[in-house]
Amino acid sequence: MRKLLLFAFLAVVVAGCDQKTGSGNADAPLKDTLTYTYKATYSSDITVPGNPVNAQKVLQVWKMFETANIQAMKPYFADSVKYDDASGMHFYGPTAKLLAYAKQDIDGLDSMRFDIVMWQSAHINDKNEDMVNIWSRERRYSKKGAKADTVLMQENWKVKDGKVIGFDQYTAKK
Repeated sequence: MRKLLLFAFLAVVVAGCDQKTGSGNADAPLKDTLTYTYKATYSSDITVPGNPVNAQKVLQVWKMFETANIQAMKPYFADSVKYDDASGMHFYGPTAKLLAYAKQDIDGLDSMRFDIVMWQSAHINDKNEDMVNIWSRERRYSKKGAKADTVLMQENWKVKDGKVIGFDQYTAKK
């Protein structure tokens, strides 16, 4: 009798769910009709997920940095790029100069490791822009043999025509 009741319950649950989404709603997107107490200074008109290829490319750049394969990163960037790091450094200029900065940074380390917590590709509709947001834990091991310096990191990468045109970084000590 228990097996019959369990089977009947499961049949009702499965029948009430849409095969693709697992919910009673087909693929109807939710329409945001709420009023918010704040207005976004950049945009709140965002489609998630965006193009997953952008996330794949940005994560490849992260892996190349982690493994000190700096020159292999060049095809992923536009000719000029903007970068704002967590320490307050602002960079805008040719990709070759940014990669030289990245090489200098990685050359000062014995090794490094990223533990990626999550990523998200998004399309900013009202600006027709593509972004990739990444949350991670970064562990840097200096050549001086000190213990690992670990930070929580969040970066926002802007991609245009399949190339990175800019990114910014935020960190917190772990």
